[in-house]
Amino acid sequence: MSRRPISLALGAVALAVCALAGAAGSPVMPSYLAAWLVLVALPVGALPLLMGLELAGFAAGPMAASLRRLLGLLPIAGLLLLPVLLNLDGLYSWDRGAPPRTPLAAVWFTPVFFILRSLAYLAIWLWLANTFRRPAAEPGSPAAGRRRSRAILGLILTTVTGTLAAEDWVQSADPGLASTAFGLLVMTIQAGLALSAAALIAARDSSGRPGRDQRTAAAFADPILVLLAIWGFVHAAQYLTVWSANLPDEARWYLARDGALGRLGLWAGIGVMVLSVLVLLPRRNAGRPALLAGSRARTESMSLLHISQPTRHY
Repeated sequence: MSRRPISLALGAVALAVCALAGAAGSPVMPSYLAAWLVLVALPVGALPLLMGLELAGFAAGPMAASLRRLLGLLPIAGLLLLPVLLNLDGLYSWDRGAPPRTPLAAVWFTPVFFILRSLAYLAIWLWLANTFRRPAAEPGSPAAGRRRSRAILGLILTTVTGTLAAEDWVQSADPGLASTAFGLLVMTIQAGLALSAAALIAARDSSGRPGRDQRTAAAFADPILVLLAIWGFVHAAQYLTVWSANLPDEARWYLARDGALGRLGLWAGIGVMVLSVLVLLPRRNAGRPALLAGSRARTESMSLLHISQPTRHY
């Protein structure tokens, strides 16, 4: 029996268990949302990377080929968003009658408008994925020019929709922190997860070919290190901003993550980040893409689950 039917069967069983738990009144939706965010991060994070490679002229390399394979997850992720859209009251306080913080929030965070925006994000991403899942056209051809124009437009659209989606799906679940850097933080995590997954795909494809394996790993090492540095910088900048402002609502967002599990996640994240840097910097490890991708993916997944944890009220 191949792995694909087994994976589909396990996924179907897991969805059935979630549905039964939800029907029994168990609060499973926050966990479901966190898991779904990791899934959708793979194709959504691959899109801006692919478009950037297209504009830089590297759309024919192994990195682009591996990232294209992640785009096939986007329709699946779109279907798996349906439980979230059908259970908004289990995730978002604004759907349970909580008073809006601003007049704009009263209009913005309504169930119908939220669902329409979510479907619009998915439609834009599917449109872009349909273009960039195909190999790049020959340089200098009319098709190549059209793809470059669409890549520029796509980077603008993914920046806007990625920021709004992070606000809608993640930050509005815990509205205590109003951070303008939150969208950039989420998009950096998505790009890091996508690049790590692409490195694992490339490692599997180049397995057993030492020369190619070395070149493929070297191509992934520097971009992963750059995304890791951006991720750490945005986290630190957000924390320093909240610390200097010392506003109760924003401080509560961090205090809610100060329990035993939160501290474990923090130190595990710091440890994995240090390990990632030690793995990525020495060139002697450049031929081990699975190692560098795995360390990066653990860091990003932990961060995404950490920031989507709901706040406890003190």
